[in-house]
Amino acid sequence: MGYGKKLTCPPHVPTVDEFLEILKEYRYALLVKFQSPAVADEEITKAPYKTWLDPTEPEETREKAGKFWNDYFDYSKKILFSMLELEKTAFNEGFTFAVVFVNGSCRLCEKCNVENGTCVHSNMARIPEHAVGINIKKTAVEAEMPLTFPIKGQPEPMSIFLID
Repeated sequence: MGYGKKLTCPPHVPTVDEFLEILKEYRYALLVKFQSPAVADEEITKAPYKTWLDPTEPEETREKAGKFWNDYFDYSKKILFSMLELEKTAFNEGFTFAVVFVNGSCRLCEKCNVENGTCVHSNMARIPEHAVGINIKKTAVEAEMPLTFPIKGQPEPMSIFLID
């Protein structure tokens, strides 16, 4: 969905093979699970983007989906800021290559500065885990923190924190 539209998405990020080489530099990974305040009812969770963006959907359904996504996106920014604080703390403790990967595409700007090739929030923008090939659903299961699909009620987005 974000391919080529954001500097935190492919093809502007490391490829899966490049990321696998980078990953060898890290000893620890912390998986952090959040609970979003966004609430999705059954009608919305069947096809969350379709119910939001499809003009053939009833207006009331699109409005409910729009509220869900607005709440979810707003909380995504809070997750990013929390994870950045964790990254900063690790950096200040000597883990100079500590880095976080966040859930979903970047939402710091209304429109990404991709045409100029320079991120205006490079100190805050982070790559989503799926952009470099991390299967968050499988990772969550392996960490005994499974995610529920389709979403039931409140989504549980995750972030990954790598520490050298």
